[in-house]
Amino acid sequence: MALFSTLELNAQTKPQPPTPPETPKTKTTSGTSYSISIENDDDESSNSSVSISISDDSYKFRASYHKSKNNGVKAILIEKLGKGNLTVKGNTYLWSDSQSGDEIFECKLTKGHLRMYVDTEFASKGFIEKINNLGQDLKYYISGTDPQKEEERAAAKAKREIERAERDLARAKRELARAEREAKRAGGKN
Repeated sequence: MALFSTLELNAQTKPQPPTPPETPKTKTTSGTSYSISIENDDDESSNSSVSISISDDSYKFRASYHKSKNNGVKAILIEKLGKGNLTVKGNTYLWSDSQSGDEIFECKLTKGHLRMYVDTEFASKGFIEKINNLGQDLKYYISGTDPQKEEERAAAKAKREIERAERDLARAKRELARAEREAKRAGGKN
């Protein structure tokens, strides 16, 4: 009998709750791309594209454009970034900054192409904001747009989305009313 009660006690031990899984680390990314095609008087066309990608740990700016805009882009970069940390090799302009061997910032300008990268985990908030503003200025210069036109376009898009949502709501209300009438008719037949 004592043996049986010992087994019973061992069988009744409380199970250990499982350890919860680690919360997965998420990476948030947002990006915008702009593309424009321009034809000049010489029947020569040129395309410009700008891509800005912002994630939890980096800021990336990529642009390609007609070589005629290169001097303007270079002037904006020199005005905003200065000549500190600038290396010039032929037609390539490279601004870079690193700490402890880790690249924090790089901006590379070649004829018709620009690439910027910021490691937002290590760069200061002020520097990140400076580069973000620089990216916006470059986007407007390269694409030929301006902030006001972009805001107007965004406002028009938001207005269309509101109108679409209002139509969807009205449609849903009509469907609900029809379903209620049908339910009432079905209930009255019993």
